Amino acid sequence: MPNKIIIAGSGLTGLTLALLLAKKGVKVLLLDEKNETGKGSKAICFSRRTLEIFDKLGIVKPVFEQGVQWNTGRIFFRNQEVHSFELLPDKYARYPAFVNISQYEVEKLLLAAVQKEKLIDLRWQHQIKWVDTTPQGNTILVLTPDGEQTFNCEFLVACDGSKSTIRRLMQLEMTGSRSEEKFLIADFRMEADFPSERWFWFAPPHNEHETILLHKQPDNVWRLDVKLNKEVPDEVVNDADFVIQKIKQVVGDKSISLLWTSLYRFSNKMLEEFVYGQVIFAGDAAHVFSPFGARGANSGMHDADNLAWKLAEILLAKATPALLQTYQEERVRACQQNITCTTHATLFISPPSAQAVAVRDAILLKAVDDVTAKKQINCGRLSVPNVYARYALSEEGEWQTTETAPGHCVKDCLMAEGYLIEKLGYAFTLIVGVGTLSEDMKAYLTTHEIALLTIPAYETAFIALYEFTSDSAYLIMPDQYILGRWKHFSAAQAIQLKTKYLSGALKDMIPPLPSAQELIDEEVAGQLMGER
Repeated sequence: MPNKIIIAGSGLTGLTLALLLAKKGVKVLLLDEKNETGKGSKAICFSRRTLEIFDKLGIVKPVFEQGVQWNTGRIFFRNQEVHSFELLPDKYARYPAFVNISQYEVEKLLLAAVQKEKLIDLRWQHQIKWVDTTPQGNTILVLTPDGEQTFNCEFLVACDGSKSTIRRLMQLEMTGSRSEEKFLIADFRMEADFPSERWFWFAPPHNEHETILLHKQPDNVWRLDVKLNKEVPDEVVNDADFVIQKIKQVVGDKSISLLWTSLYRFSNKMLEEFVYGQVIFAGDAAHVFSPFGARGANSGMHDADNLAWKLAEILLAKATPALLQTYQEERVRACQQNITCTTHATLFISPPSAQAVAVRDAILLKAVDDVTAKKQINCGRLSVPNVYARYALSEEGEWQTTETAPGHCVKDCLMAEGYLIEKLGYAFTLIVGVGTLSEDMKAYLTTHEIALLTIPAYETAFIALYEFTSDSAYLIMPDQYILGRWKHFSAAQAIQLKTKYLSGALKDMIPPLPSAQELIDEEVAGQLMGER
């Protein structure tokens, strides 16, 4: 019998997607050409939104136990600190803004969960050699330890990384830019009383052409990321003495144990589309970003969270494949936002000309005692949930804040018992006041598979954050994004909006406006490019 879904690739995105589909009751065949999860440190910084997804997958507790939380970031220019920031714990949220833990350790936790899941069939050493896609489904030829085998599936999801085999076999190419700057990454153990903070240097005293990022990981392991001079040969990645010297230029004459090194040149690229008939791309197979802002691994997790429930709705005959157009719209837009953010950061970190260096350095010098200049410094805008387009009919009434508007991810909130994020199931959920709905109306919503979360008057934190009244309501999607909000609610509005979304209709969608910080970054980028 044909498989409903085959996922290619068992990295962060593929493992996450498989687990989320299983959570919806969907069987998955997960193929990987390797014989184990990838080694090496790779990503280390995971955002609050990703932690909320880890919660859904049942791995957030060990991530916390193993990971490092950090709140303080410091930015230096030459030998002077020019800016610091505090990621203060959100009194409303269960999880911190970021936790540092190696991607390898996260993948091990996800793999353990996959191996316990009866609905997931994980097969190692299965290399896809050929893909044939039709409107009726897909056929793939796979080289296995037992020889070549043919598999059929309704949907094929490519989560097979930046060098995607599926993408190559379908003759698809990502477009964008590739930097010729080279960066050295080193993970090292340091037994020293050194703060768990994010430190970033522009033009450090020992070399004005470099930039440096220092970050802590679990078990006294640290990550150093250095932009090297162009004339430095690539072979330095294998020169332990050179790497240790670079580390000691930053941390001083400490006892250092070098664990892992790598040299990279980054790209900001994406596929023009993420959905090609019944072949879907996610994670690095769909897009790659520069590492400034921790948007790579986090974005792949968010792709999976957006896609999984939609595939489940289609396979369970609750929606047509047209629903995948919302994945296309939302995650392509998210990718474009991420590329814009990382491109602006790249311009500030690696100015393209001597004139641009002078512009950047003037901002950094001014930032010592100028609040406006501090906001112009860009060493990577850290990953936050992307904002999606919304329908015109998704909002009614006058609202003071856009943070809880349709198209935004739910903001977590401390409730009388637990947190909001814990109370939202993996389904469409309508948030209403106690006594708002009659029993007949509750039954009507239930028949349309909309779960209910009632908010009593004593939930003052939620009421303040969401501008909530006894007559208002919010409709939340299974991936915890806000689909609609109304000051004066009727059940018909929620059902109409859900039905329209599940149809995949993109007409009448209103794109999000750029944030104040995005406008600042765009202005500075124009100055660095000599356009303003």
